[in-house]
Amino acid sequence: MQLALDAGRTGVWDWNLVTGAVHLDARVRELWALPDDLEPGFDVFRNAIHPQDRRRSKEAVGLALDPTYEGDYEIEYRVIGVKDKVERWVSIRGRTFFEYGRAVRILGTARDITERKMREQHVRVLLRELVHRSKNLLAVVQAMSRQTAAGAPSVQEFQRKFSARLQALSMAHDLLVSQDWRGASMHDLARAQMAYCLDVAKDSVCEHAAIDGPKIMLKPEAAQNIGLALHELATNALSYGALSRPEGNISLKWGFEDGRLNIEWRESGGPALATPPKEGFGHKVVKKLVAQALDGEAELSFPPDGLIWTLSIPASFAMIRD
Repeated sequence: MQLALDAGRTGVWDWNLVTGAVHLDARVRELWALPDDLEPGFDVFRNAIHPQDRRRSKEAVGLALDPTYEGDYEIEYRVIGVKDKVERWVSIRGRTFFEYGRAVRILGTARDITERKMREQHVRVLLRELVHRSKNLLAVVQAMSRQTAAGAPSVQEFQRKFSARLQALSMAHDLLVSQDWRGASMHDLARAQMAYCLDVAKDSVCEHAAIDGPKIMLKPEAAQNIGLALHELATNALSYGALSRPEGNISLKWGFEDGRLNIEWRESGGPALATPPKEGFGHKVVKKLVAQALDGEAELSFPPDGLIWTLSIPASFAMIRD
């Protein structure tokens, strides 16, 4: 029996309701972090229960002592170690023994379920985040659809542009999902959007695109918006900018300065623009929407050498990776 208990990482406790004596085995004493010289009693056992869980525990014990109650004593609650003050989740199960209708003894088990509770909490956080992000994402897709339709000369052109923009959002979300929605690597995000360019353009384009910056993790909101901006810049470069010519080049770099994350997209070697292009949805994304969503500032210019886009956002949207 002891081997089975050890294999299940389960401890045993025994409460004599007649004498008041409480016996705890070594594993339960470890869960409660009891000093070696402390004689366990019911008060010690009860007082270590988290204050927010004591009422539930008292109600569960009351049911267990009721001779008309047909179930076992079963509850999950937090305990705060007497010696180390560490909070742990424990699963308690017990069975009450009665003599002439009077409860005389409860014998049961205790098991550490802290890791399981942490996983459950993480899942709940992810689900709440998923609901929140889904609502935001639907709003982004709706606005994207409306703006793309407004600037599309035909249904076919709308479908092409809208599908590509959905793919850009999908790339950012794939990266977020792979990191349990904690964030996305800026390098991975940039490469994902460049991969789209490489799929569309010639293989030689990779020799004309440079990515440089420290290893950082972008928060989900930043990854989604910056990913969309990079997509718009990359597709524009393929159609009208530097990547539309064999000698064209793109440079993407980022860094921190004065509490800000600064990102720069610079093109060179592309066709010169006599006048700035029409302000379509892509133009609004890189110049206004991303900056507004991330409480930042964006600038878009068209010097003779090629398009330049800069974005400056609070550094709190990113963190340095080791």
